[in-house]
Amino acid sequence: MANAAPPASIDGGSRSILIDEGTLARAESPTRDAVGLDAKGGSPASRAANMADRVVSYARHRLGQRVGDGERFALADRALRRAGAKSAADFGTVTPTADYVWGTAVSLSDVRRGDVIQFRDYRYDREVVAEDTSGTTFETDFQERPHHTAIVEQVGDEGAITVLEQNAPVGDPVTRNQLFFSSVTTASGNRTTTITVRGTFWFYRAQAR
Repeated sequence: MANAAPPASIDGGSRSILIDEGTLARAESPTRDAVGLDAKGGSPASRAANMADRVVSYARHRLGQRVGDGERFALADRALRRAGAKSAADFGTVTPTADYVWGTAVSLSDVRRGDVIQFRDYRYDREVVAEDTSGTTFETDFQERPHHTAIVEQVGDEGAITVLEQNAPVGDPVTRNQLFFSSVTTASGNRTTTITVRGTFWFYRAQAR
């Protein structure tokens, strides 16, 4: 893929890959709306912010719906195009198993709303240990994204990012989920939370057409 920067990668061993069945080259993708970003004037920063707002707005307005063929690719592809941004097909050949490029690569520390995340063999595990007079309790959960694409809605602390995505799990419409991108242990009162992140992920900022 052209213009791909080194990904953020955390070792997690081998894992099977779920392919986005039905993901094809998007030559017939919807054209962008001829408003907002097409207007002249404004600083590059304000135009970039406007584009990011439109990417997020498109996804938010489709919560609970299936976009296009319902695959992960379709939501990001249409959100970017409707915002007047380039999509994955502008940066390289789109195939069902590709690690898609969605714009300018950015680091985790620079991620902001409207950016796109591309995943490969991603998983986080979260363990919460609570201790009180009755003893110790354990709570665990995890999320996996073997081959996936999501839109950043909000960036939180300690590597937590709220994303808008579809087909996660398979068949689901557009949903909002919180994922983690840093392995970290934090303590609050009698509770200790440990998050372990594995896999590879890339962060991209949209580029205007």
